[in-house]
Amino acid sequence: MLTQSERLVVRSIQSTDFEFIQRMLSNPEVMRYIRSPETDPEAVRSRIAYWKYYEAENPGLGVFMVKSRVFGQTLGYCVARHVDFKTGEDLEVGYVIAPEFAGKGYATELVLALADYMFGTFHVPHIVAFTDPLNAGSARVLTKAGFVASGTMQIYDGESVYWKKEGTSEYKNAPY
Repeated sequence: MLTQSERLVVRSIQSTDFEFIQRMLSNPEVMRYIRSPETDPEAVRSRIAYWKYYEAENPGLGVFMVKSRVFGQTLGYCVARHVDFKTGEDLEVGYVIAPEFAGKGYATELVLALADYMFGTFHVPHIVAFTDPLNAGSARVLTKAGFVASGTMQIYDGESVYWKKEGTSEYKNAPY
C-alpha cells in the first residue's frame, strides 16, 4: 500500500487490474481531457509494463490503483510521479476516477492524500498537476486540494493549465 485516506487505499498495480485499466483507457468519456482512448489491449499492456518499470526504478513513485477501503471496489488509478515520467522534473499528481464514482468527493480526497504522501516522503517544496483548460471538474478538485493555477504550458500534446501546491514551511528549502 502506498497511502490511504479515510475512504481510500492507494496500492501498486497488480495483474488483476488489467481489465479495469483497459476499460478506463478505452473509454472516450474518461479520456476526454487526457489523451485519445486506447482500444488495443497490447498497447494497454505495454503502458502498464512501462508504469511497472518506472515504479521499480523510482521507489515510491508511479501509477497506482485506488480502491474503496469500505467496499473494496476499484474506483480509479492515480499518478505520483516525475512530470511526464522524466526523472529530475517536479513531482506531479494526477488521477482517473471511474465515471460511476465521480462526484462523490473521491478525487479531492485522493489528491489530498497523494499530496500529503509526496510532501512527507520526498520532502519537496511543491508538487504540480496539469489539466486541460476545459476540464472544470478537475480544476475544482485541485482548488479544493489547495493547488493554485499558475498559468498554462505546452505539455502532453497540448496546452494545459499548470497547477502548483506549496508544501509547508519545512519543505520550502528542501533540495530536490
